[in-house]
Amino acid sequence: MMEGVYFSNPQLLWGIPILLVAGLIYTFKRSKNRLMAASRLAVFCLILAAAANPYVVATHVVQSSEPSITIMADKTASMSVFDPDIATRLGGELPNSQIRTFSGESTPLGDKILQYAAPGSTLVLVSDWYSNKGRSLDDSLALARASNTTVFAIQMAPVVTDASVEISGTNTAVAGGDYPFSVIIRASGNYVGTLSVSADGQSIYNDRVSTNSSSSIRISHTFFTTGTHIVRAEISPDAQPVNNVYQKAVYVVPKANVLLVSGGASPLTTILSDLYKLSQSEGLPPELSAYKAVVLNDKRSTPELANLKMFVRDGRGLVAVGGTDSYELGGYLNSSFEELLPVKSLPSTFKGGKVVVLVLDISLSMLATRTKDGTTLLDYAKALALELLKSPDFRDNKVGVVVFGTKAYVVNSPLPLPRGQPIIEDKVSSLFPSGSEDSNLDNGLELARDMLNASEGKGEIIVISDGDLRSYPEVFLHSIELIREINVTTRLIQVQAFSNGNGIFGDLASKSGSEFLPFTYPTSITTNVQNQPENLTQKPKQTSEYPVSVVNKNHYITSDLDINATITGFNDVTPKPGAQKLVAMTDGKPVLTAWRYGLGRVAALSTDDGSGWAGTLYSAPSSKLISATVNWAVGDPRPETNRIDSGDGWLGTPLEVTVQSMSQPVIDQASIQRTGENQYAVTLTPDKPGLMYLGDYGIAVNYPLEYRDVGFNPDLPKKIMANGGRVFTEREAGLSLIEEARMKNQRTVQDRVSKRDLLLLAALTIFLAEVIGRRLREIKIRGRS
Repeated sequence: MMEGVYFSNPQLLWGIPILLVAGLIYTFKRSKNRLMAASRLAVFCLILAAAANPYVVATHVVQSSEPSITIMADKTASMSVFDPDIATRLGGELPNSQIRTFSGESTPLGDKILQYAAPGSTLVLVSDWYSNKGRSLDDSLALARASNTTVFAIQMAPVVTDASVEISGTNTAVAGGDYPFSVIIRASGNYVGTLSVSADGQSIYNDRVSTNSSSSIRISHTFFTTGTHIVRAEISPDAQPVNNVYQKAVYVVPKANVLLVSGGASPLTTILSDLYKLSQSEGLPPELSAYKAVVLNDKRSTPELANLKMFVRDGRGLVAVGGTDSYELGGYLNSSFEELLPVKSLPSTFKGGKVVVLVLDISLSMLATRTKDGTTLLDYAKALALELLKSPDFRDNKVGVVVFGTKAYVVNSPLPLPRGQPIIEDKVSSLFPSGSEDSNLDNGLELARDMLNASEGKGEIIVISDGDLRSYPEVFLHSIELIREINVTTRLIQVQAFSNGNGIFGDLASKSGSEFLPFTYPTSITTNVQNQPENLTQKPKQTSEYPVSVVNKNHYITSDLDINATITGFNDVTPKPGAQKLVAMTDGKPVLTAWRYGLGRVAALSTDDGSGWAGTLYSAPSSKLISATVNWAVGDPRPETNRIDSGDGWLGTPLEVTVQSMSQPVIDQASIQRTGENQYAVTLTPDKPGLMYLGDYGIAVNYPLEYRDVGFNPDLPKKIMANGGRVFTEREAGLSLIEEARMKNQRTVQDRVSKRDLLLLAALTIFLAEVIGRRLREIKIRGRS
């Protein structure tokens, strides 16, 4: 295939090179008249190419002066609130149009669009545009547009007011727990009436409501016995009473067994104790099969936590609560346990500031040297380090801490201030030598280098030590090389009990290009006030507060949740791909993140249990976040076998029911398919409203789905315009719809234009030229003779 040229029978082209090879051999080796042989070869090649039927594609625009218009008149039950004669009047105003109607107690609008769509035609839909059966509207409109069908719609106003009622909520509840649900009222116009809600025949809500389109009333109730319970909502009678009553079956189950792995009592413990059969343990027990969920409260990463992966994968839940010993502060990063969490223990964002690494000397020389009042140099060094954290210059920085003696180790990775300040202070205050006699500063500088290389932004190193490296010449020389190699601002703070101490940081600074800052007890970094070190080490009050809010309402946990709370601390984590960030701070940092792991559910709450950082989050009404999170992790508290799950049914609409059973269930007039081990999908179509039972599991069957959505679909204009159509009023349609249809009816047509005749003409021309030339030569030869 050449560019722009195509062939109907391209396989014939393979004969041309074969013909050329054979023809050229004959022409140059055996032919007595090479010119004639060559011309005949060219003729045969052209004929073979013509047999392959070459063609090009020509594009042109076709427009009809009289567009084909089909008016689709929706006469289903939900259209009773509109003027029934609109389609008839439109048919009289649009010449050469035809009316097609459909009716019943369901609206397969997508199917009807595809049924009447034809290339170059125009569909005018007189409908409320609520489709509740068959192919989706989005798919149908896209397919119609692909077939060059233009779809228009007529904007209509209801002539009577109708309202429907529906209950939205889960189909299971826990005995003794709060069961929240919403009553949704939809209206075709201004509706004012009474809403009455009852549970098992007992009134739990009665009030007057008003709405212009739809409204939702949040209600909660507590069931104290297990089994099927019925919640019933009813509104005042109106033009169409069939949709004025809705029933919801709620299957109440016993409290779930939940394990809390925690070191002590907290607001989290109080909430969980009220909702579940709570067991508490300081560590993770080896046997977890008795629990539906595990709540891990501020626990460091240990090999035992990896056992939770199989626990969750098999269909159970995990909630990992943060704190000062979890996530980035508890060694979660890149651990086996972190694989099942929906977050990585890495900061989600870091803007501005520097990464400052404090390198502290905890060798025995720091403990052995004392001031006049008996204070050790180590206590003085720690006091200076803590005072550095209070400096306004550190406000936008991240601070990491490294210590050195005989060996060096990382106390904490860089944490942003001010939220990490209390954590860093606690860890610095608790530093103490552990048999470290030597002062291997170079080991500490190597760890500081690695920390800076792994962090973003500019870096700085602050070393606090007595500077006594006189007995360590190799450490001294290696430290000079390291400081030069790291090539960041390095400050060497030499602490001493008396002036002119034994430290040699001055020489180290001059040879490495560092800054040298000697401090003699009790000099302060920012003042010269003669305060005792004990005063310097007192913690400042933590006053920073971070508002949190719901950022994703499309999840079970947060669907009906509003939060008005602040936290004073959090674990800095990053959601993994595929995870859902549900609650976050104003800067977008996640507070609650969730995902599915295998068959189970995992939620990461990256703040604490309410005992330090998140007190307001565990107080009503924000505490519903905690209960909703654990409820989601628990899932269905019932055993995994002999269990039925189903939503409410609509009369005449197929209902999907999931049955988990050791053997295939037997249900009359139902389609049953096995979908997994001991799991079956049951499809049945309710034929009467009321309550139906599968075993002891009740399913409420309500009015036909056709009556739920009333009025005109507000999403219609964007759907129509996104697919090249337009929405008209009845008056606008009579004036301009035909002209609009004529313009939209332009369609691009591609035709094949064969080039075979050109090849045949070229072959004939060559053949005739060769024949004429040969005849002329013969005539010329005869004339000479």
